[in-house]
Amino acid sequence: MTRTPADCTTKAHIRTEIDRLDGELVALLAERFGYVRRMAEIKSSPDEALVPERVDEVLDRVAVAAVTAGLDEELARDLWRKLIEWNIDYERRTIAARLGQ
Repeated sequence: MTRTPADCTTKAHIRTEIDRLDGELVALLAERFGYVRRMAEIKSSPDEALVPERVDEVLDRVAVAAVTAGLDEELARDLWRKLIEWNIDYERRTIAARLGQ
């Protein structure tokens, strides 16, 4: 039984819901990473891993979505910035390895 925050009356209820959401978030991040992995297969140079305009676009879009959802904008930007940095590093390493660099 899924509870809303207002329906949680004990710490155990809240922990159960946080654990449920953590599982969903991990599944979504894994799905997202599948696309990052595929992008690394498609790109032809490690230099292609960083596209500053795309980074800005994603961070701005996430910030708007965060505000709309009632999530702190800076928290969302910080989380996605870290995620994007990790993805860029992954792409660079993967592409370089594929090219024997």
